[in-house]
Amino acid sequence: MDTIVRGKPIPKIFIRQSINVDTRQSLREVVDGQQRLRTILAYINDEFTISPKHNEKYGGYFFSQLNSIDEDIQANILNYELAVDLLVNLPDKEILDIFGRLNSYSVILNDQEKIHANHFGPFKILVDRISYKYNSFWTDNKILNNQEVLRMADVTLVADLIIAICEGIQSKKQIKSFYNKYEIDFPFDSDDIEKTFDDTIALINEIFEGDLKKTEFRRIHLFYTLFVTFYHSISPIKNIKIPLKDFNTKQPKIKELLSSLTMLFKNETVKFLTDPEIQFIEDSRRATTDTKVRIRRTSYLIDIINSVK
Repeated sequence: MDTIVRGKPIPKIFIRQSINVDTRQSLREVVDGQQRLRTILAYINDEFTISPKHNEKYGGYFFSQLNSIDEDIQANILNYELAVDLLVNLPDKEILDIFGRLNSYSVILNDQEKIHANHFGPFKILVDRISYKYNSFWTDNKILNNQEVLRMADVTLVADLIIAICEGIQSKKQIKSFYNKYEIDFPFDSDDIEKTFDDTIALINEIFEGDLKKTEFRRIHLFYTLFVTFYHSISPIKNIKIPLKDFNTKQPKIKELLSSLTMLFKNETVKFLTDPEIQFIEDSRRATTDTKVRIRRTSYLIDIINSVK
């Protein structure tokens, strides 16, 4: 219903219409979309409200009360157009064939899409809001492409980063468990998290000045490390023991320092590299989303930033 209130499209509904020539009567039965239709009717009949967490303006109000908020919203909802395919006089066999063909064209849901479909709590809402806010940032900096955003890779990334903000660096495999953990109770201030997230992105933009896409840190696992490192300069990450010293005074040199790390990946001769550099390269190529590897990469970045005079 929040989708309808916002005037955005929902999946189409399939209705089979059977016509009896003798009685000149038609019977319409919902083949797919019954739950959507029942939900719309229940909402209009004041059987439930939209959660305020999903819609700050209209949440918590029954349909009959909406005119006290906006005199046009009730009419907008009643005028909402549903996309419907009418299947006339088709037997069950044909109906099943149609849906078999539709399903053969469908894209199998990935893990994040399945998680998204099964969660509705405050954590999901926060992740969705931030993901959408930075849509251009992901694509402009070549962290993600448009197709990856369409398949919710941006949501996965933001969820991963917010988990690090709340709980410290964790394995990417733990994302689903945190969605479950936070579904009912999210014991953090969403506004504070969003603000520090915004501050961290602003810091990345300030230091790289639009050149992030030219560096290795546009690669998603390295961007994760970059974000967590910069966030650590604003508010300490729980399981990172090394403090980030005098970050603000070092900002002019940090871009050059981090950009130079690109050369590590181009240097094929390890005899010129230090042991920490070799380990950083290994951690950027293997098991890149494991907790220990992520912590080592972040600690390495903090160490080299701390070494700046």
